[in-house]
Amino acid sequence: MRNSIKYLTIIALTLGFSSCKKFLEIDPKYAWTDESFYSTREEADLALSGIYGQLATEDLYGYMFNVVLEAGTDESYTNTTSAQRDAAKYAYTASSDEIKNMWLRFYSCIHLINQFEKNLKADLFTQEEYNRLLAKARFIRGFCYFTLANWFGPVPLRLTPSYSQADNDFPPSPAFDVYKQAEKDYLFAAEHLYHAKDAGYVPGEPNKMAAHGLLARLYLKMGGFQPYLAPNEADCYFENPQQYFDKAKDQCEIIIADGWHSIVPYATDPNSYRNHFIHYLQDKYDLRESLFEISFGNLYSMGINVSGRLGNINGVEFVGTPDIPRGFAIINAGLPLYDIYSAEDTRREWSIAGYRNNFSSGSQVFTMRYIFDNPLDQEYGIGKFRRWEPTDIEELKTKSPWVNAPYTILNNTPGSEKDPNFTSINFPILRFSDVLLMHAEASIGGRYGTADATPAAVTSLNKVRERAGQEPYSGSWNHNVFFEEIVNERLRELCFEGLRKQDLIRWNLLKEKLDYTNNMIENNPMFVATNQFHQTYLEPGKNFKKSKHFLLPYPQQETELNKSLKQRPQWTE
Repeated sequence: MRNSIKYLTIIALTLGFSSCKKFLEIDPKYAWTDESFYSTREEADLALSGIYGQLATEDLYGYMFNVVLEAGTDESYTNTTSAQRDAAKYAYTASSDEIKNMWLRFYSCIHLINQFEKNLKADLFTQEEYNRLLAKARFIRGFCYFTLANWFGPVPLRLTPSYSQADNDFPPSPAFDVYKQAEKDYLFAAEHLYHAKDAGYVPGEPNKMAAHGLLARLYLKMGGFQPYLAPNEADCYFENPQQYFDKAKDQCEIIIADGWHSIVPYATDPNSYRNHFIHYLQDKYDLRESLFEISFGNLYSMGINVSGRLGNINGVEFVGTPDIPRGFAIINAGLPLYDIYSAEDTRREWSIAGYRNNFSSGSQVFTMRYIFDNPLDQEYGIGKFRRWEPTDIEELKTKSPWVNAPYTILNNTPGSEKDPNFTSINFPILRFSDVLLMHAEASIGGRYGTADATPAAVTSLNKVRERAGQEPYSGSWNHNVFFEEIVNERLRELCFEGLRKQDLIRWNLLKEKLDYTNNMIENNPMFVATNQFHQTYLEPGKNFKKSKHFLLPYPQQETELNKSLKQRPQWTE
């Protein structure tokens, strides 16, 4: 049994759960075990690619976790009226596939990392090379545990491989302990990883400044609201939260002072924001701004089976025939997002598509429509990861509806431009603009800090605003006013990047923003109470309960297997 598990783990790691279409050739002459596999740099790199590949699946950053589970905020909500997307409406249960599969994928990744750490032989590498290989794996483990604690709270903190049924029984550790382990992994990574500017760095892999940036994100979370830590919300904070904001500020300033990472200002390129995201669409690395991203195209080219549907599930509507870059647009850009941009903000028409292409099976034609100023349209699609766009948006504005309007494919990497559903679009995990906004927030101590804005905090905010073609911030430097601006600016800048829900949770603003969203929808002149799509937009706000939905339930399958993991009372009633 034990050896069978070892062999299967290596095969799963190497193939990345491959299909017949995408796989790495495995020589049948060799029978690898986990003790002998990591004997060369090439084998270690292959193992790490398999680890990265766990994140690049439909269950996680392919779309299910970062798109569907992330929906249900002021940023986005589903337009699907069926129960198929209940996970986006706070209508999930402990047996929901989205939750079960997310848990399994993150823990599969952790298991592979623990196995890698256990069996990597120090005497086969130089000390520097050995530490760097470990640092790549520990970076991902820190990321996995940070994410699990954010979404589930206390979770089993497994740091050694699991091989037998007895290993299943593992009690959860307090969220604080899980975060401390993530901190330890990130600190090791920051010490031993390459800088993205180093000659030996491979784009798409973890790097030194990304580790510092994710430490900052970790510290902001540790300084913020901790769901269900205590019966009284006022007590749901770790001791001395200000210390974590100070640490977050320090980590951001390491990156800023380093001076290598940057964003291209509007004065240099008025299309800077758009052009940065074109890089994700086309599997190109903008290392100056993108500190870390989930790489689909790079893993695909290596033969690792990945399954990204970015730009398809959360894209712009375009369905009907098999030879087009399909977009199902099942997640809408939220009305508050539409409302929060100024007309001059260059991020506005990139983040929100504002057009759709309908196919008529009767007439066999596509009809393209411009819908930007109809934010309650049933498929008011997300534009940030668009696979296509009208060839001439200005002409569409005057000709809408336009039959068989010309379009341009943007996601034109091999294997993606004509694949109807699967894409090679990379997903940003950490951008330099996020570092700047975290710096501004940490400088004032988050929502409940006491410090007013500093010149350095305003400078960080203004660098983000300038790239979007906005005037420098002219509002009050008062703590509460400046914090509100950060809340809004993070929505403008980082929408659809898998951050909004956790931002709102650590600020304890999720319920407030859901209520605000529903109020906006119901008071919009285009709202129709009998419209089934409009009612669907309201479901997240109606279903959300502060007593249970800040954290996900443990997967039912896991609580049945792990007798030491007890379901939270809120999910057993």
